[in-house]
Amino acid sequence: MTNMKIAQVVSTFPPYHGGMGNVAYQIADKLSSLKYNVTVFTPRRGVFDRDLVSYFKIDKLATAFRYGNAAEVFQLFWRLWRYQIIHFHFPFIGACLAIVLLKFFKGKKNKLILHYHMDLVGRGWRSCIFKIYNLLFLPILVKQADKIIVTSRDYLTESLLAKYQQRYGYKIAEIPNGVDTDFFKPSFSNGNLKNKYGLMNKKVVLFVGGLDSAHYFKGVNYLLKAVQLLDRDDLKLILVGDGDLKQVYIDLAESFGIYDKVIFAGYIPDGELIKYYNLCDFFVLPSIDKSEAFGMVLLEAMACGKPVIATNLPGVRQVVNKKMDGRLARPKDAEHLAEQMKYFLDHPQEIIEYGKAGRQKVLEKYGWSIIVKKIIDLYQS
Repeated sequence: MTNMKIAQVVSTFPPYHGGMGNVAYQIADKLSSLKYNVTVFTPRRGVFDRDLVSYFKIDKLATAFRYGNAAEVFQLFWRLWRYQIIHFHFPFIGACLAIVLLKFFKGKKNKLILHYHMDLVGRGWRSCIFKIYNLLFLPILVKQADKIIVTSRDYLTESLLAKYQQRYGYKIAEIPNGVDTDFFKPSFSNGNLKNKYGLMNKKVVLFVGGLDSAHYFKGVNYLLKAVQLLDRDDLKLILVGDGDLKQVYIDLAESFGIYDKVIFAGYIPDGELIKYYNLCDFFVLPSIDKSEAFGMVLLEAMACGKPVIATNLPGVRQVVNKKMDGRLARPKDAEHLAEQMKYFLDHPQEIIEYGKAGRQKVLEKYGWSIIVKKIIDLYQS
């Protein structure tokens, strides 16, 4: 099995911040450390791209066209020809045609793993394009796939895949995302960061995620509104992330009169991210629709012993044990989100207890070694 050539095909990849790319990285890293022959195929991201120190190969695909996280990569049709296992991380607009044609010509000579991360939803004109794309390619991919990975049955039943369960349910395997519990772990808060951001005697709330148009669904505007509604002088919100919507959120914070309570930390390298998790009192992921199907940042925060607040969305809510290691707020409801935040602000002992429970849960269920073992079993099946 270790001699077989395994391709991980994904639209984004570190250093770009995005859950799907981080999942592909962890899978490739853990497989290659076990001596599996792994290559990651991902579009070249331009002048800010850089190589990672890793045991696996990264084939950065040059592309004539890209928009957001979509990229024309028909070259995959011949680049993947000699790979026995193709692990395709969906959605990846621009790659489906090559994957579909390759599987049609190769048949059983290679195995297609469809890793279904989330529905293609979008807003405005993009939603129309996504609907057409789903109608064209999703039925074929589901039919051609040898196995289909979903991060949770909860999300599956609410997703576009739901209508295929009766016919193709035998292909579907539930394998959640994971977290590096050796890296993300509880530690003392960093004194230098506390001084840098003026956090002495403050309750610190953390958000980590893309602040670009591709991550519109993160719901940062509702989080900012919740901070305004709380109207607390002892509160600081740190937003870790960058992108073309950052200035929009800065302007929004100013219009809400809370700019002095919000820290726009910008892009933080993965190696430094743990310091921010351990700096906060609790973590918030206020996502608004099914584009958020899991929430790896929730696991990272829990692994650092921090309680979390997430929105009650399919898949996301399965990560959170309500009133044990986290709390759930209604999507697009800033008042309800503020209520959940107030609970932690007013119950400091609960922050400690929730945090301990979250850390124990990720150790038992979500360590990457546990997750990758399930993926290997799936490959071998």
